[in-house]
Amino acid sequence: MLFNFKKIILIFMILLVPKSFSEPIFFNSVHLTSFSKETKKFENDDDKSGYALGVSLGHYINESFEKQKKIGIHLDKNSLLQGVQDVISGNLKLSHQEIASILTKLEERLKNATKIELEKNTKENFIKGALYMKKFSKNKDVKKTASGLLYLVENPGSGETITNDTKIVLHYKGSFINGVEFDNSYKRGEPVSLMLKDVILGWQEGLKHIKKGGKITLVIPPHLAYGDKFVNGIPGNSTLIFNIELLDVISSE
Repeated sequence: MLFNFKKIILIFMILLVPKSFSEPIFFNSVHLTSFSKETKKFENDDDKSGYALGVSLGHYINESFEKQKKIGIHLDKNSLLQGVQDVISGNLKLSHQEIASILTKLEERLKNATKIELEKNTKENFIKGALYMKKFSKNKDVKKTASGLLYLVENPGSGETITNDTKIVLHYKGSFINGVEFDNSYKRGEPVSLMLKDVILGWQEGLKHIKKGGKITLVIPPHLAYGDKFVNGIPGNSTLIFNIELLDVISSE
């Protein structure tokens, strides 16, 4: 056989690259014209397990097809199901060589379409972030630094001033400008201990405006966060919001 399961999974994984951090997932029903509509009767646990696996695969395929439509590629679900049925019945309508060639071309199409879509979303994220920052900057007591960072000190704290070489302990919540949360140390139930020099530039600059016991909100533009690259679930050119509580400052001595 000239094609393999890994290539098929790769094709579906390309389809699942997120368009944006806020995009919902929809599972749509498939009109199965070539399959029986009778209620399945399960004879034993193996039958149920097989059905559960099929449902899981169906959800995965539906999700993939919804993603592909958004990048301009429209495949037919019934053709996919027909292919599955033909493999099971041993009655393929295309040769293995043809199938391998088709899958290779489809993989390339999906990669190109996904790249174009990500570039589009990166531009949109930058524009939306700039508009959000402009609006946020008008709030009372919000300050802006020369680098473009916005910050709001809720509690300045007290004690020694921290530097990039200071080890700190803190709790934080990170979210996108639409309010969707992407990280939260409070929910994990454990504060984070780190060296200030090891974090993104927005944190390095912003946290110096508070001391031990302080609280601050940072609105960080892309160039002070992760730039235009998709990193750890954060889309390119994302403006990030952090609510941070500085619990402790550990002396380097």
